[in-house]
Amino acid sequence: MRIVFLLLFSLCISLVSAQSEESGVEGNNVKEATIPDSLLAAQHSPKKAALYSLIPGGGQIYNKKYWKVPLIYAAGGAAIYFSANNYKNYRLFRQTLISRVDTNSSAIDNHPNLTKDGVQDEMEGHQKNFELLIIAAIAVYAIQIVDATVDAHLMYFDVSDDLSLQIRPEILNLNNLADNRYQFKPTLGLSIKLHIR
Repeated sequence: MRIVFLLLFSLCISLVSAQSEESGVEGNNVKEATIPDSLLAAQHSPKKAALYSLIPGGGQIYNKKYWKVPLIYAAGGAAIYFSANNYKNYRLFRQTLISRVDTNSSAIDNHPNLTKDGVQDEMEGHQKNFELLIIAAIAVYAIQIVDATVDAHLMYFDVSDDLSLQIRPEILNLNNLADNRYQFKPTLGLSIKLHIR
């Protein structure tokens, strides 16, 4: 387990160092503040974010959303921990059920105070929880990949105050509804305009 943790930690460190090297334009010492948004968006690839996030949290580190990494590991770790705990309990109740059904087996009765039906209900409950928690762990993994990809797509999306919506009255020409196509038929209506920089 420590080896896996060290490998993930070293990968995260290498991703951060690689990202800091990519912040300038190749061949020049230009900082990110002087590069236009369109060029930055071209350099920041959603495909790279998706590939990096195959290792949980890698895409978030690539997108410089470091605060999401502990959340991903907490959610995934909790799902894996509780699924392992439920699987262990499922095996204990299964062993108890086998010891009560098969008299020739060497299985140990771990719960002598429960009835056979109670043991079976507990076993099925732990099995169901185990399966649901495995699905939850897979969902956390898939969601972090989608989050990294979408976050990379929206990295340089304009969210400034220049976005504006104007609603005003306007006289419209509805000549295609008139009897004569070339006749001007004014109609009062509302014009809605969204200005995006």
